[in-house]
Amino acid sequence: MTRTEIVIIGGGPAGSATASGLAALGRDVVLIERTAKPHNKVCGEFLSVETQVQLRRLGLDPSALGAVPIEQVAVYSSSRSVTSALPFRALSLSRYRLDHALLQGAQDSGARLKRNAAAKSVTPAGCGWNVLCDDGETIYGRHIVLATGKLGLRGVDDSRDGSLVGLKMHLRLSPVARRVIEGQVELFFLDDSYIGLELIEDGIANLCLVLPCATVAWLGPGWPALHVYLASVLPSLRERLAGAEPLWDKPLAVVCPAGGHLHRERGLAIYRVGDQLAHIPPFTGDGLAIALASAALAVDHIRLGRPPDVYLAAARRLTAVPIRLASIISGLARSSGGRNLMLAAAACAPGLIGTIIRRTRLTLPQRDFEAD
Repeated sequence: MTRTEIVIIGGGPAGSATASGLAALGRDVVLIERTAKPHNKVCGEFLSVETQVQLRRLGLDPSALGAVPIEQVAVYSSSRSVTSALPFRALSLSRYRLDHALLQGAQDSGARLKRNAAAKSVTPAGCGWNVLCDDGETIYGRHIVLATGKLGLRGVDDSRDGSLVGLKMHLRLSPVARRVIEGQVELFFLDDSYIGLELIEDGIANLCLVLPCATVAWLGPGWPALHVYLASVLPSLRERLAGAEPLWDKPLAVVCPAGGHLHRERGLAIYRVGDQLAHIPPFTGDGLAIALASAALAVDHIRLGRPPDVYLAAARRLTAVPIRLASIISGLARSSGGRNLMLAAAACAPGLIGTIIRRTRLTLPQRDFEAD
């Protein structure tokens, strides 16, 4: 059995950032990442201004990794569209590059990385926890940080509904389409669905969308059927995808909740970060900001000896308002009447989209808490 002070399960942005912060403080940390090498993940790959601030605090420069600037947003329904400048300069970077850099940063800070091994279960053990891995090893930790994203874990409560499927495809667009979307993120809304399209590094386009489980089951796993479906229901998106070259055989997929979700603990005293803590509707582009902010919050609470329930209360205060507002907007966008009403209002009030974007941002806390 391996013994450590802190076990972090999940090597995405939230888990890696937590590991970096704690290891830099001299704490003994084991970070478990189920994959053997860098890989792509379902994500809009949008770096908001808050995300950029937090990455710089971790010593990462997204532009140096190849991130491209995003300065405006275009919003489409099946019959309307509105374009607006973003209230900040965003960036776009693949999770392949970002996650690899964050994991490397955790190792450089002193965290022990256990790769190519998945945690199978978590059980209480004395004053700590036993984490059983699928390679047979058990790791004992005084504290557990759960950072498994949208994936569940046996022995840990998960109240998310999982009624939607997130899909992601990397494409090479036609030269015309690439020029049109350069410097902007495009959002397309349908009933119970939304799609995001933007350029990332190396001229690649990231298409990320959320669809009902029943729709995905009907379409099947391949790209051709999904392409035909998207082109048939959204003429504006059909124009973007005309002549596009898919870079993978099929889209990546992950189950995700509808609307926003903020975890309410039901027993286990663990620190949840990232999507395990809170899920904001993806069209806001603030999921990575929540992942990194919750990681910083967990680091400070563990440093000060504050228990998980105190951390959870602070995390709720940090995330509740933007998640609530984004969930209301997501609910309105599920019907054609709601979408048309919002886009008509945005057309009449050019600053409305910028206001909504600002109101669904996190208000970042101070870097450190003062000891009581």
